[in-house]
Amino acid sequence: MDKKRLAQFASAAAKTILFGEHAVVYGQPGIAIPLPSLRAFAALIDGSEDDGFRIVSKSIGLNAPPDALPETHPQRKLLELLSQRFGKSLPRNGRLEIESSIPVAAGLGSGAAVSVAIIRAFSRRFELSPDEEEVSELAFEIEKIYHGAPSGIDNTVIAYEQPIFYTRGQPARPIRSNWQLPILIADTGIQASTIDIVASVRHAYPGNKPIIDAIGSISRRAAAAIHENRIDEIGALMNENQRLLQELNVSCGPLNRFLAIARRAGALGAKLTGAGRGGNFVVLARNDAEKKTIAEKLTRAGAIVRL
Repeated sequence: MDKKRLAQFASAAAKTILFGEHAVVYGQPGIAIPLPSLRAFAALIDGSEDDGFRIVSKSIGLNAPPDALPETHPQRKLLELLSQRFGKSLPRNGRLEIESSIPVAAGLGSGAAVSVAIIRAFSRRFELSPDEEEVSELAFEIEKIYHGAPSGIDNTVIAYEQPIFYTRGQPARPIRSNWQLPILIADTGIQASTIDIVASVRHAYPGNKPIIDAIGSISRRAAAAIHENRIDEIGALMNENQRLLQELNVSCGPLNRFLAIARRAGALGAKLTGAGRGGNFVVLARNDAEKKTIAEKLTRAGAIVRL
Protein backbone atom coordinates (compact mmCIF):
# COMPACT_ATOMS: atom_id res chain seq x y z
CA MET A 1 0.00 0.00 0.00
CA ASP A 2 1.49 3.36 -1.04
CA LYS A 3 1.98 6.15 1.55
CA LYS A 4 -0.80 8.40 0.22
CA ARG A 5 -3.32 5.56 0.33
CA LEU A 6 -2.01 4.33 3.68
CA ALA A 7 -2.77 7.72 5.26
CA GLN A 8 -6.50 7.08 4.77
CA PHE A 9 -6.41 3.91 6.83
CA ALA A 10 -6.53 3.10 10.52
CA SER A 11 -4.61 -0.01 11.52
CA ALA A 12 -4.02 -2.62 14.21
CA ALA A 13 -1.12 -4.97 14.89
CA ALA A 14 -1.07 -8.74 14.98
CA LYS A 15 -0.21 -10.45 18.23
CA THR A 16 1.45 -13.54 19.58
CA ILE A 17 0.89 -15.28 22.88
CA LEU A 18 4.12 -16.08 24.67
CA PHE A 19 2.51 -17.88 27.59
CA GLY A 20 -0.90 -19.06 28.69
CA GLU A 21 -2.79 -20.32 25.63
CA HIS A 22 -6.03 -22.06 26.59
CA ALA A 23 -5.42 -21.48 30.30
CA VAL A 24 -6.60 -17.86 30.00
CA VAL A 25 -10.09 -19.16 29.13
CA TYR A 26 -10.27 -20.64 32.64
CA GLY A 27 -9.14 -17.58 34.57
CA GLN A 28 -5.41 -18.24 34.53
CA PRO A 29 -3.02 -15.48 33.40
CA GLY A 30 -1.37 -15.23 30.02
CA ILE A 31 1.28 -13.04 28.40
CA ALA A 32 0.85 -11.59 24.93
CA ILE A 33 2.79 -9.11 22.82
CA PRO A 34 1.87 -7.10 19.68
CA LEU A 35 3.66 -7.71 16.38
CA PRO A 36 3.70 -4.24 14.79
CA SER A 37 5.22 -5.36 11.49
CA LEU A 38 2.13 -7.47 10.70
CA ARG A 39 -1.02 -5.30 10.49
CA ALA A 40 -4.64 -5.07 9.45
CA PHE A 41 -5.88 -1.83 7.85
CA ALA A 42 -9.37 -0.36 7.48
CA ALA A 43 -10.90 2.85 6.13
CA LEU A 44 -14.44 4.21 5.81
CA ILE A 45 -14.48 6.01 2.48
CA ASP A 46 -17.34 8.16 1.17
CA GLY A 47 -18.54 7.45 -2.37
CA SER A 48 -19.67 9.95 -4.96
CA GLU A 49 -21.83 7.60 -7.01
CA ASP A 50 -25.25 6.25 -6.12
CA ASP A 51 -24.06 2.67 -5.77
CA GLY A 52 -24.75 2.17 -2.06
CA PHE A 53 -22.40 1.08 0.69
CA ARG A 54 -20.17 -1.98 0.39
CA ILE A 55 -17.55 -3.84 2.39
CA VAL A 56 -14.52 -4.46 0.18
CA SER A 57 -11.49 -6.58 0.97
CA LYS A 58 -9.18 -8.35 -1.44
CA SER A 59 -7.32 -10.02 1.42
CA ILE A 60 -10.44 -11.79 2.74
CA GLY A 61 -12.25 -12.07 -0.61
CA LEU A 62 -15.17 -9.79 0.20
CA ASN A 63 -17.12 -7.28 -1.90
CA ALA A 64 -20.74 -6.92 -0.83
CA PRO A 65 -23.26 -4.63 0.88
CA PRO A 66 -23.46 -5.39 4.63
CA ASP A 67 -27.11 -6.49 4.44
CA ALA A 68 -26.22 -9.06 1.77
CA LEU A 69 -24.01 -10.87 4.28
CA PRO A 70 -25.24 -13.32 6.93
CA GLU A 71 -26.49 -11.64 10.11
CA THR A 72 -23.61 -13.16 12.08
CA HIS A 73 -20.91 -12.12 9.59
CA PRO A 74 -18.18 -10.46 11.74
CA GLN A 75 -17.79 -7.28 9.68
CA ARG A 76 -21.54 -6.77 9.26
CA LYS A 77 -22.11 -7.39 12.96
CA LEU A 78 -19.35 -4.97 13.97
CA LEU A 79 -20.68 -2.15 11.77
CA GLU A 80 -24.15 -2.63 13.28
CA LEU A 81 -22.69 -2.65 16.78
CA LEU A 82 -20.71 0.55 16.16
CA SER A 83 -23.70 2.35 14.65
CA GLN A 84 -25.85 1.40 17.64
CA ARG A 85 -23.20 2.23 20.24
CA PHE A 86 -22.34 5.67 18.88
CA GLY A 87 -25.61 6.63 17.16
CA LYS A 88 -23.92 7.10 13.77
CA SER A 89 -25.19 5.92 10.36
CA LEU A 90 -22.90 4.59 7.66
CA PRO A 91 -22.52 6.75 4.54
CA ARG A 92 -25.30 6.11 2.03
CA ASN A 93 -22.68 5.70 -0.68
CA GLY A 94 -19.19 4.52 0.03
CA ARG A 95 -17.26 1.54 1.28
CA LEU A 96 -15.43 0.01 4.17
CA GLU A 97 -12.06 -1.10 2.79
CA ILE A 98 -10.10 -3.75 4.65
CA GLU A 99 -6.59 -4.99 3.95
CA SER A 100 -4.41 -7.25 6.05
CA SER A 101 -0.94 -8.79 5.98
CA ILE A 102 -1.79 -11.07 8.92
CA PRO A 103 -2.21 -14.78 8.08
CA VAL A 104 -5.62 -16.15 9.06
CA ALA A 105 -6.22 -19.18 11.30
CA ALA A 106 -2.61 -19.00 12.45
CA GLY A 107 -2.75 -17.81 16.07
CA LEU A 108 -1.76 -14.23 15.27
CA GLY A 109 -5.05 -12.53 16.10
CA SER A 110 -6.06 -11.73 12.52
CA GLY A 111 -9.77 -11.48 13.35
CA ALA A 112 -9.25 -9.23 16.36
CA ALA A 113 -6.83 -7.02 14.43
CA VAL A 114 -9.35 -6.52 11.61
CA SER A 115 -12.03 -5.66 14.19
CA VAL A 116 -9.81 -3.14 15.99
CA ALA A 117 -8.77 -1.56 12.69
CA ILE A 118 -12.46 -1.17 11.72
CA ILE A 119 -13.31 0.36 15.11
CA ARG A 120 -10.46 2.86 14.71
CA ALA A 121 -11.52 3.65 11.13
CA PHE A 122 -15.13 4.21 12.23
CA SER A 123 -13.92 6.42 15.09
CA ARG A 124 -11.73 8.46 12.76
CA ARG A 125 -14.57 8.93 10.24
CA PHE A 126 -17.01 10.20 12.90
CA GLU A 127 -14.42 11.96 15.10
CA LEU A 128 -14.98 9.67 18.07
CA SER A 129 -12.45 8.99 20.82
CA PRO A 130 -13.07 5.60 22.44
CA ASP A 131 -10.28 4.61 24.82
CA GLU A 132 -8.39 1.33 24.56
CA GLU A 133 -10.70 -0.40 27.03
CA GLU A 134 -13.80 0.43 24.97
CA VAL A 135 -12.09 -0.57 21.72
CA SER A 136 -11.16 -3.89 23.32
CA GLU A 137 -14.69 -4.41 24.64
CA LEU A 138 -16.22 -3.82 21.19
CA ALA A 139 -13.74 -6.14 19.49
CA PHE A 140 -14.43 -8.81 22.12
CA GLU A 141 -18.07 -8.97 21.01
CA ILE A 142 -16.91 -9.95 17.53
CA GLU A 143 -14.33 -12.38 18.91
CA LYS A 144 -17.29 -14.41 20.19
CA ILE A 145 -18.32 -14.97 16.57
CA TYR A 146 -14.83 -16.09 15.56
CA HIS A 147 -14.00 -18.25 18.57
CA GLY A 148 -17.17 -19.16 20.43
CA ALA A 149 -15.80 -18.71 23.96
CA PRO A 150 -12.75 -16.42 23.60
CA SER A 151 -10.47 -15.52 26.49
CA GLY A 152 -10.28 -11.83 25.57
CA ILE A 153 -6.50 -11.78 25.37
CA ASP A 154 -6.35 -11.15 21.60
CA ASN A 155 -8.60 -8.09 21.55
CA THR A 156 -6.90 -6.70 24.68
CA VAL A 157 -3.27 -6.84 23.53
CA ILE A 158 -4.22 -5.59 20.05
CA ALA A 159 -6.33 -2.70 21.37
CA TYR A 160 -3.59 -1.57 23.79
CA GLU A 161 -0.75 -2.49 21.39
CA GLN A 162 1.77 -3.21 24.12
CA PRO A 163 2.96 -6.35 25.96
CA ILE A 164 0.46 -7.36 28.62
CA PHE A 165 -0.02 -9.71 31.52
CA TYR A 166 -3.66 -10.65 31.16
CA THR A 167 -6.17 -12.37 33.42
CA ARG A 168 -9.75 -12.65 32.24
CA GLY A 169 -12.06 -10.21 34.00
CA GLN A 170 -9.20 -8.10 35.35
CA PRO A 171 -7.53 -4.98 33.92
CA ALA A 172 -4.62 -5.74 31.59
CA ARG A 173 -1.25 -5.10 33.21
CA PRO A 174 1.60 -3.80 31.03
CA ILE A 175 4.88 -5.64 31.43
CA ARG A 176 7.69 -3.15 31.90
CA SER A 177 11.03 -4.07 30.34
CA ASN A 178 13.78 -2.03 28.70
CA TRP A 179 14.75 -4.92 26.46
CA GLN A 180 13.14 -6.46 23.37
CA LEU A 181 12.94 -10.23 23.12
CA PRO A 182 14.70 -11.65 20.02
CA ILE A 183 11.73 -13.75 18.96
CA LEU A 184 10.93 -15.43 15.67
CA ILE A 185 7.45 -16.28 14.41
CA ALA A 186 7.05 -19.11 11.91
CA ASP A 187 4.13 -20.93 10.34
CA THR A 188 3.67 -24.69 10.06
CA GLY A 189 1.50 -24.22 6.97
CA ILE A 190 -1.29 -26.15 8.69
CA GLN A 191 -4.62 -24.42 9.31
CA ALA A 192 -6.83 -25.57 12.18
CA SER A 193 -10.19 -24.49 13.58
CA THR A 194 -9.80 -22.44 16.76
CA ILE A 195 -13.44 -23.09 17.72
CA ASP A 196 -12.97 -26.87 17.45
CA ILE A 197 -9.72 -26.86 19.43
CA VAL A 198 -11.12 -24.65 22.22
CA ALA A 199 -14.19 -26.90 22.37
CA SER A 200 -12.06 -30.05 22.69
CA VAL A 201 -10.15 -28.56 25.63
CA ARG A 202 -13.43 -27.52 27.25
CA HIS A 203 -14.85 -31.03 26.72
CA ALA A 204 -11.92 -32.50 28.72
CA TYR A 205 -12.38 -30.00 31.58
CA PRO A 206 -12.17 -30.36 34.62
CA GLY A 207 -10.04 -33.47 34.06
CA ASN A 208 -7.32 -31.29 32.57
CA LYS A 209 -7.55 -28.63 35.31
CA PRO A 210 -4.13 -29.47 36.85
CA ILE A 211 -2.51 -28.82 33.47
CA ILE A 212 -4.42 -25.55 33.07
CA ASP A 213 -3.35 -24.42 36.55
CA ALA A 214 0.30 -25.33 35.84
CA ILE A 215 0.26 -23.20 32.68
CA GLY A 216 -1.03 -20.29 34.76
CA SER A 217 1.84 -20.72 37.20
CA ILE A 218 4.32 -20.58 34.30
CA SER A 219 2.82 -17.28 33.10
CA ARG A 220 3.33 -15.73 36.54
CA ARG A 221 6.96 -16.81 36.66
CA ALA A 222 7.52 -15.64 33.08
CA ALA A 223 6.20 -12.13 33.80
CA ALA A 224 8.89 -11.67 36.45
CA ALA A 225 11.57 -13.14 34.18
CA ILE A 226 10.63 -10.78 31.31
CA HIS A 227 10.61 -7.78 33.64
CA GLU A 228 14.10 -8.69 34.88
CA ASN A 229 15.47 -9.68 31.41
CA ARG A 230 16.27 -13.27 32.43
CA ILE A 231 16.38 -14.70 28.91
CA ASP A 232 17.48 -18.27 29.73
CA GLU A 233 14.65 -18.63 32.23
CA ILE A 234 12.15 -17.29 29.70
CA GLY A 235 13.27 -19.91 27.18
CA ALA A 236 13.05 -22.73 29.71
CA LEU A 237 9.55 -21.64 30.69
CA MET A 238 8.49 -21.57 27.03
CA ASN A 239 9.62 -25.17 26.66
CA GLU A 240 7.80 -26.16 29.84
CA ASN A 241 4.65 -24.41 28.61
CA GLN A 242 4.87 -26.34 25.32
CA ARG A 243 5.18 -29.66 27.17
CA LEU A 244 1.95 -28.89 29.02
CA LEU A 245 0.19 -27.83 25.81
CA GLN A 246 1.14 -31.21 24.32
CA GLU A 247 -0.48 -32.84 27.36
CA LEU A 248 -3.62 -30.82 26.54
CA ASN A 249 -3.52 -32.42 23.07
CA VAL A 250 -3.38 -29.08 21.25
CA SER A 251 -0.07 -29.65 19.48
CA CYS A 252 0.57 -31.96 16.52
CA GLY A 253 3.38 -33.99 14.94
CA PRO A 254 4.56 -31.48 12.31
CA LEU A 255 4.50 -28.65 14.85
CA ASN A 256 6.52 -30.68 17.36
CA ARG A 257 9.07 -31.46 14.62
CA PHE A 258 9.61 -27.77 13.83
CA LEU A 259 10.02 -26.97 17.53
CA ALA A 260 12.65 -29.69 17.86
CA ILE A 261 14.53 -28.32 14.82
CA ALA A 262 14.50 -24.82 16.33
CA ARG A 263 15.88 -26.07 19.65
CA ARG A 264 18.63 -28.09 17.94
CA ALA A 265 19.54 -24.93 16.01
CA GLY A 266 20.11 -23.06 19.28
CA ALA A 267 16.69 -21.77 20.33
CA LEU A 268 16.39 -21.14 24.06
CA GLY A 269 12.66 -21.82 23.88
CA ALA A 270 10.05 -22.80 21.30
CA LYS A 271 6.32 -23.33 21.57
CA LEU A 272 3.07 -23.08 19.67
CA THR A 273 1.23 -19.78 19.79
CA GLY A 274 -2.54 -19.51 19.55
CA ALA A 275 -4.96 -22.41 19.53
CA GLY A 276 -2.44 -24.93 18.19
CA ARG A 277 -2.61 -28.15 16.09
CA GLY A 278 -0.80 -26.22 13.38
CA GLY A 279 -0.72 -22.50 12.76
CA ASN A 280 2.22 -20.50 14.05
CA PHE A 281 4.89 -21.08 16.62
CA VAL A 282 7.18 -18.72 18.50
CA VAL A 283 10.91 -19.20 19.01
CA LEU A 284 13.20 -17.35 21.40
CA ALA A 285 16.82 -16.87 20.31
CA ARG A 286 19.70 -15.53 22.39
CA ASN A 287 20.41 -12.75 19.91
CA ASP A 288 19.61 -11.59 16.38
CA ALA A 289 22.49 -13.54 14.83
CA GLU A 290 21.24 -16.82 16.31
CA LYS A 291 17.68 -15.87 15.33
CA LYS A 292 18.85 -15.64 11.69
CA THR A 293 20.50 -19.08 11.87
CA ILE A 294 17.37 -20.65 13.37
CA ALA A 295 15.20 -19.00 10.70
CA GLU A 296 17.37 -20.43 7.92
CA LYS A 297 17.16 -23.97 9.30
CA LEU A 298 13.39 -23.75 9.80
CA THR A 299 12.96 -22.47 6.25
CA ARG A 300 14.97 -25.39 4.88
CA ALA A 301 12.74 -27.73 6.88
CA GLY A 302 9.61 -26.28 5.26
CA ALA A 303 8.38 -23.75 7.81
CA ILE A 304 7.23 -20.30 6.68
CA VAL A 305 9.13 -17.69 8.69
CA ARG A 306 6.88 -14.66 9.29
CA LEU A 307 9.03 -12.48 11.55
